[in-house]
Amino acid sequence: MKRTRPARLSLLLALLVVAGCARPPAAVQPKADPVTLKYMHMGVASDGRDRNRYVMQAFPNLVEERYPDIRIKTEMLPEDAYTKSLLMQLSAGEGPDFFEWWPMRQLEELAGAGYLQDLTGMDILQAFSPEALRGFTVDGRVYGLPKGFSMMGAWYNKDLLQRHGYREWPGDWDSFLELCETLKREGITPIVMPGKDWWFLQFGLYPLAGSVIYPEEPDFDQQLLTGNATFADSKWRDVLHMFKLLYDRGYIAPGSLETGAAQAAAWFNEGRAAIVFGGNWDYDSLTVSEGSDSEPGLGSDSDSDPVAPAGSASSAAAFERGFMPLPGNAPGKPLYLSVGPAGGTVISKNTRNLPEVLDALAYQFEAESPLRGEFRRQYRAFPMSPGEDLGIAEFAGYADLMRSGRFVAFSNQAWPVGVAEAMCAGFQDWLAGEGDADAILAAMDRELLRAR
Repeated sequence: MKRTRPARLSLLLALLVVAGCARPPAAVQPKADPVTLKYMHMGVASDGRDRNRYVMQAFPNLVEERYPDIRIKTEMLPEDAYTKSLLMQLSAGEGPDFFEWWPMRQLEELAGAGYLQDLTGMDILQAFSPEALRGFTVDGRVYGLPKGFSMMGAWYNKDLLQRHGYREWPGDWDSFLELCETLKREGITPIVMPGKDWWFLQFGLYPLAGSVIYPEEPDFDQQLLTGNATFADSKWRDVLHMFKLLYDRGYIAPGSLETGAAQAAAWFNEGRAAIVFGGNWDYDSLTVSEGSDSEPGLGSDSDSDPVAPAGSASSAAAFERGFMPLPGNAPGKPLYLSVGPAGGTVISKNTRNLPEVLDALAYQFEAESPLRGEFRRQYRAFPMSPGEDLGIAEFAGYADLMRSGRFVAFSNQAWPVGVAEAMCAGFQDWLAGEGDADAILAAMDRELLRAR
């Protein structure tokens, strides 16, 4: 069962930069009144229905209430279509006034192409801690406004674990395997994993890599980029085998490659599986109670999975949830968390409405504004502002561990585009009975070589 690999963004970007050189931005036109700002955001539902109330409703409506002369027109697209459409527009000197983008390596590519406004020194940056801004900084210049920090880990059913003798979350890999074996032996599905879409596999792999690779090789990703390391000669082989072990032992519910985000969320919320891997972005889909208007879907905007069982995140069973790291560390070795800068908002260099864009975004990050409250409710990101407390009980234990300072960014944030896709698509093939860890590592090295 071969999986189609997504087109490589870096190649597309390179072609568009060349094409864009032949067509300068159009001349600045007089502004109309009111000003309409174009905003792009990835993640529209696959069935065409809006599943992001904040982006489509709260943000434009509350900005208009605050600034009657500003209108915001939002466009949402699935991730692949979003990236291609956006880059085509930017290369032509057009596109939205502002849009959502990813930090670190992918931000560097857009900043290097000259597509982003340099925000260095602007007053709006005072709303963020230096740590939060780091993911949107290139060569000392700031090009974006972060949502905060995102964390990967395991959502789990606390009540179910306690009934089977586990009052504390396992602190190392051996203990985690023991927990899964106990649950399986007692007729409980330990883990449900949506493997239908490749990107969900990252939620199991990066947390394991955090404790297996980076404690001894903190500069591993930099060594990859300089040609001083390869995936084939690294501990990524161990990480891939550790994750595959969960499937081989039957700890992950069968049919993973046909399981979508909504189905996995429903299984967990109905108490049919004890654990699901994900992140803080899954808060609404995995904690909502009966009658909630929050949108279902594990780390996704789609709830159109045709094989999802009856019920959804809005019919969640009443049990206590927890969220803790997936422990990849050996007994007695330190546990490292998988925590990275969240995506954020960047402003196009082509915008003719920079003051209005800055007004709208500053209102979003104003401490006591109603828009700020809606923003925090939607994204559940770790705080970006100095001294801010997230205030969510399910994340308290994870936050305590973060204070140890032992965490590493998501691996793909330092990799060229295409490497993570090769890893996850290759893992899907492995689950389907084709290929193995060596084939995956070779594919990752090929993508890395193309990007150098």
